[in-house]
Amino acid sequence: MSSSRPSEASRSSGTETPVADDVRPAAAIPGIDPAPGFSFRDGQHVFLDRLAKAYDNGQRDHLGVFVPGYGKTLTALGSFAVARSMGICDRLVVFVPRGNLRDQYADPEEMARMLQWIGQPPLPFCVADSSRVYLKNSSIPIVIATYQYACGDSGNRDLKRYCKQGKPLFVLDEIHHLPEEGAWSAAVDNLPYNSLVGLSGTPIRSDGQPLFGVPHDTITRDDGSEDQFYRALHEVTLRQAHAEGGILKRVEAHVIDYSITMVEEDSGREVEFTLKELKDIKREDADIDRYFARRRLRFHDVYLDSLLGPAVARFQSKRAQMKGTLRKMDGDGRNHQMLVICMSNRHAAEVLDFMQRRYGWLSSTRIGQDVPREEREKRLEAYRNGAYDVMVQVDMIGEGTDIKTISVIAKLDLVSAKSKTLQQIFRGMRYFSPWDEDANVCDVYTSGDLGLEQTLDWVTREVQEGIRTRKEKSPPKDPAEPKSPSERSKWAVTSVSESEFETHRLELNRRGTDSALQVSRQPYKRPDPSAMDVSAREEELRKELSEDATELAYLLQDRGKDVSIRDVHAAAKRRFNVAQSEMSIQQLENKKKWLRRCKMMKKLV
Repeated sequence: MSSSRPSEASRSSGTETPVADDVRPAAAIPGIDPAPGFSFRDGQHVFLDRLAKAYDNGQRDHLGVFVPGYGKTLTALGSFAVARSMGICDRLVVFVPRGNLRDQYADPEEMARMLQWIGQPPLPFCVADSSRVYLKNSSIPIVIATYQYACGDSGNRDLKRYCKQGKPLFVLDEIHHLPEEGAWSAAVDNLPYNSLVGLSGTPIRSDGQPLFGVPHDTITRDDGSEDQFYRALHEVTLRQAHAEGGILKRVEAHVIDYSITMVEEDSGREVEFTLKELKDIKREDADIDRYFARRRLRFHDVYLDSLLGPAVARFQSKRAQMKGTLRKMDGDGRNHQMLVICMSNRHAAEVLDFMQRRYGWLSSTRIGQDVPREEREKRLEAYRNGAYDVMVQVDMIGEGTDIKTISVIAKLDLVSAKSKTLQQIFRGMRYFSPWDEDANVCDVYTSGDLGLEQTLDWVTREVQEGIRTRKEKSPPKDPAEPKSPSERSKWAVTSVSESEFETHRLELNRRGTDSALQVSRQPYKRPDPSAMDVSAREEELRKELSEDATELAYLLQDRGKDVSIRDVHAAAKRRFNVAQSEMSIQQLENKKKWLRRCKMMKKLV
């Protein structure tokens, strides 16, 4: 791979191909035996077919680009099924940011269900995040590790030991976090692997660095400069996702601009400029006062009222419209939620104070690095469950956080890079199937000084074209009653001089549709816990052993024997020649059988 650095505009040099004649049926892809009633999404199908063909050609490192909500977990498991059946790999190590564990990989029933869909048995797996269970049970075929765990000396050492025992396939989730030169990349590069699959919705970086392990093409321009373009095995774009339907919400973006006045203290001279005129001012500029004015502005009640006022009004309107529907809904009757993105912990604290002062009837909270981790997780869990209407945060709800009821985003930070902005918007774009099409809209509010008009125009245009494609493919419908005009365009920020409110929106006829990922709800047999989440099974066994050892000690004491609980565990250690803390699942099962035999015989045997 070339060492030249790509520009921020780096993109795929490959074509975006839908399922075509040269793509084999899913059942013909090695390792894939789809369950009755199951079908892959188009992009998943194409990727797995191309992966098998690439393995035939000796290619081992690959990139898949999938929008959030498209099913990267299923793609990772499908990739392993292909690699294992072709003799490329015999174990799977998935690397994820720590925040992705809960929503994407930590549910044993969901993992078993996905494996069942693609024709695989319920393979055991273990989460490696400060746990060494997978080392005591080295035959576990699937390990989910966080990048943070892999960066630690002990974690990296233990993962290396596990990887050396077989031929691992590495799946690097959210690979845009891994520049070629970075701590996470160095940690992964220190581990042996046979094949690598990178997954991301936005595989470009604002700092211009190429990504670790990702194939690139280098193009030399006429002036001798070089640009790199990532080469994806397959890419699913916003347009394609909306053409399939049922994956992402539609987007309506609202940009606020107004003028502000600065006074020079020495001369009293007044200078007036708009937010848009501030967007090019950097910290390095000579006129540093304007840069800091831009930051301070985000703490000002006028600014917050101008941006959050319309956002909250839209939020309340959406919640009010949903209330009547929720009474009739079967299943998940969840209402809309709002997300506020801030610059810093201090800024988030000020914004939360503003929200509670101005909109006290909404339940709101915040999370940030200054909030203790236990409290942070408690608040996030409460927000996830709908206990809070509004979450104020600083980049703490990141990729993989699956809160589908987020549908209003207020962007108050200074981030303007396209890749990062898209990741922020994606937090509110995941489709929520209990809602109808009209409710599946994500409203994004931001200010004019970020210069995001081009990015927001691109997003809405891609969404629009995707919906148009879906509409053209759908059968004709009877004409519907015309809808009354939207009230959103009537917003005016009257509390600030020279206010301007720009809305990027879509007005298209839509039809409701389910995702292309369709699964008939067949009778589902819950897998044996010991066959799936090994960490959970070990914890369960330890509790059972503790109870059995206690009962045995009391039983022997009742018979006049001087035997304590510690004596029981010591006898087990002598018998099995290993401490309980170092026992594998099978050894724990054996100790359990021994303890119960001892209880039955009323003695240590």
